[in-house]
Amino acid sequence: MIAFRGVQTKRVSVVLVCLLTAACATPTPPALDATGFERQGRFAMRAQSPFEQPKAVQGNFRWQQTPTGWVLSLSSPLGATLAQLTVDGTGAALRTPEAPDQRATSATALLQQAIGEPVPIDALEDWIQGRLGSAKDITELTRDNVGRVTGFTQANWQVSFERYDSRGPTRMVLSSQHQQRDVVLRLVVNQSIQ
Repeated sequence: MIAFRGVQTKRVSVVLVCLLTAACATPTPPALDATGFERQGRFAMRAQSPFEQPKAVQGNFRWQQTPTGWVLSLSSPLGATLAQLTVDGTGAALRTPEAPDQRATSATALLQQAIGEPVPIDALEDWIQGRLGSAKDITELTRDNVGRVTGFTQANWQVSFERYDSRGPTRMVLSSQHQQRDVVLRLVVNQSIQ
């Protein structure tokens, strides 16, 4: 496996997709609360640094709101579990089939600890619903003719929302250039459930 800044490529790719995604059984998801909902779809991530071949991963994602937070599950195109990121009142936990569970005070702190870079994954709870959340560092905000957010920049990430359904955007593109590495994450929602 090719090394990627001191971490294996597959592990970095899986963890980054929690950015913003062998035949292992998928863990039983937590029960949804009455106000929660679920979004399912596909993801594709591509990362490239100068003088290196691009690294890419794709698969399926399932985002679920729980009574105390949210869960993001990532699986390969064939359904094998890649990772599960759980966020609740006690912090964040990352489970992968190939490594011991990791915990931190937040999802962003967990990814910082796991890959050494800040990724605004805590904003996913708002972004998956087409909301801005904490607007303290949002710039370049654009909206469509009915007032829905279509794009903005936050924490060095350019975020684009397209094709809304009644629950939020069904296409999201997140891109960043950080420490000379370009990262692009695409999410396509296939299903929204409440």
